[in-house]
Amino acid sequence: MSSLVRRALLSALLLCASAPALGQGLITSAAPDSVSVSVYRAPDRDSDTAMDLDWLEGYALVTEKRTVEIPAGKATIRFEGVAAGLFPESAIVTGLPAGVREKNLDADLLSPRSLYARMFGRPITLRRTLPGSGGVREERAVIRSGPDGAAILQTAAGFEVANCGGLDDEILYAQAPKDLSARPTLSIETQSATAQKVTLSLSYLAWGFDWQTNYVIHMNPDGRTADLAAWVTLASSDSTSFPDAETAVIAGEVNREDTERGAVPTGEELELQCELSSLPPPPPPPP
Repeated sequence: MSSLVRRALLSALLLCASAPALGQGLITSAAPDSVSVSVYRAPDRDSDTAMDLDWLEGYALVTEKRTVEIPAGKATIRFEGVAAGLFPESAIVTGLPAGVREKNLDADLLSPRSLYARMFGRPITLRRTLPGSGGVREERAVIRSGPDGAAILQTAAGFEVANCGGLDDEILYAQAPKDLSARPTLSIETQSATAQKVTLSLSYLAWGFDWQTNYVIHMNPDGRTADLAAWVTLASSDSTSFPDAETAVIAGEVNREDTERGAVPTGEELELQCELSSLPPPPPPPP
């Protein structure tokens, strides 16, 4: 029996260009007005040891200023674009009329993999390239498998495996599930007696940062004096960038009890496998 394993990346095409209108009580802050970042060095790394860019164990204190308009009554405020490595329990929001009732980090990011997983059992559109002619045909289908392994779909003709015909198939989604975020997002619940526009301060700790310093000494011809050059290198493994942020580096041992790292929200690719096998010949008829 011969086996051919094809790894197929099914493209996740999102047809809807705009999200549905948000109902009253749900406010989205797309980006901060200003950001400051204080980076703390990895506590267990010696100062003469280089940073491991594949495993940054320092952290940062991020402070953001955001302006939002909150309605009267209960409301949920979504802060988009926070650090992916944010510790939700460390988040502090000031400037709200009645404080914060609840806070949550939206861990599921919009990606081909998360889209496929969320659409299990739901209708999608399967776009197929016809062999020979190269034409394109679209048909309705229902996802009947998870994101690991083969893409099993149910069409009007029955069950089949996508991307097993030698040509790429595409899965098209009419809309994205509401619980998937395109960027790391912190959600809080609050309440206000009146509708008003407020400027909030959001501060939180996030892991996956580090910094180090390097020095170069140039001795002068007199042999008694020297010129010293120094620079600081900042490193971040976080998916969120902080352009134009006011930045500081903090040295020394910080009295902080570390907690277990949670799962960092990531947008994962969708990798599906298709195995084609030839069946053995049937046994000969009995004599």
